[in-house]
Amino acid sequence: GSISLWTVVGAVQALERSVAAHASRLLSLEHRAGNAEKKHLEYEKGMGELRNQLESKWAVLGTLIQEYGQLQRRLENVENLLKNRNFWVLRLPPGGGAPTLVLENDSTGFSAQEWENLEEWQRELCRKVLAGKSQALVLPDDAVSEPALLSRLQGGEVPCSEDEAASTEIPEDP
Repeated sequence: GSISLWTVVGAVQALERSVAAHASRLLSLEHRAGNAEKKHLEYEKGMGELRNQLESKWAVLGTLIQEYGQLQRRLENVENLLKNRNFWVLRLPPGGGAPTLVLENDSTGFSAQEWENLEEWQRELCRKVLAGKSQALVLPDDAVSEPALLSRLQGGEVPCSEDEAASTEIPEDP
């Protein structure tokens, strides 16, 4: 048996069509792989940006939590002072009036926004404490300078024990 020339030509043409179909499929796969790589790089870039944003937000959250803890301790200190009846009698300068408060010099320790958020009685207490700068705050049995008192309070110390507070009479206003 001899194979006819037409049979060989037909087989070669079929093989060429098969090679062309495979080449077309290979080009399509290369194109899809290129698109997938581009999408992957865009995804990595987006993840990096998201990671940076999250790190920034975590830092802000950490600061807020720390400030919340400080405010909580300050509140607990004030509540303990009130609960233990550790009221301080403030000697005002002659004339009887408390000086007006100037927020711009940051002598209150509060920002303007925090100051606005305080209740009136809290602002008044601040004014009275600031009015006593470089004067003595007087306990019925003891005198403590205002800067020493503030540093003790800010350090989380209670100015006197519960026993001292319970045994101390609070004078009536004259």
